[in-house]
Amino acid sequence: MKKNLLFKVTLVVCILIMSTGIVAVGASLKTEIKAILNQEIKIKYNGIEQNMTDVNNNPVYPISYNGSTYLPIRAVSDMLGVEVEWDGKTQTIMLGNEEIKPVSLLSLEYKSSSSSNKAADKGSLTVTGDLGSDIVYKDGFSYTVWNGNRSADIRSAFVVTLDGKYNRVSFDAYVNAGEEHNDKKYTYYVYDMDTGNTIADIEVENGQIKKVEEIDVTGIKKIGFAAQSNVYFDSKPKAYFYNPIAEFVIED
Repeated sequence: MKKNLLFKVTLVVCILIMSTGIVAVGASLKTEIKAILNQEIKIKYNGIEQNMTDVNNNPVYPISYNGSTYLPIRAVSDMLGVEVEWDGKTQTIMLGNEEIKPVSLLSLEYKSSSSSNKAADKGSLTVTGDLGSDIVYKDGFSYTVWNGNRSADIRSAFVVTLDGKYNRVSFDAYVNAGEEHNDKKYTYYVYDMDTGNTIADIEVENGQIKKVEEIDVTGIKKIGFAAQSNVYFDSKPKAYFYNPIAEFVIED
């Protein structure tokens, strides 16, 4: 996929260079030229003929000038699936997505509920590891398993707004209901809040840290988190989602 994306970006950059090079002549940065708007030229992409249009869906055509053919960059970028933006202040054409670095879900817009809250103190962010030493997480949130195996409810989920900007979510899952419940297991749920669909369910053992990596959230605008025990018992432990992050991953 990286090679395909590189090919697309390279092709569009070449078109940009050809298109802008004709005005960078002599002392002036702009030079008036006479060119032919050539409707006879056909454009094919992967063997399929393309009808190029502008942002208002009006037809656009190649330009012939001085023995060369130039293509409209926005129409070509749309055809290849490469984003293009124009910055009028700096007179800059920008191709492709800006790099999106991993971010904490708690740095985005979020909404808690009567069952879910941000972990606000060091004590709730501290877990004893397998070797007996404390692990202190940077941030996290919790969902109270308030009704055993009927606790998970999308209506009381911890909700984070992704706005479709990310395609992967990861976190560390942890529940500690006490040693007397070491035989208990829990299920963590991740929801698409707009469709109501469950996009992931993860089984977690009591007292054990489980790394949950790269849940696919491509195109999702709002994501929700909840949890419940796998059997009913009279306890209300908190299911923690530690160091929750969102990122945009380009796969090979």
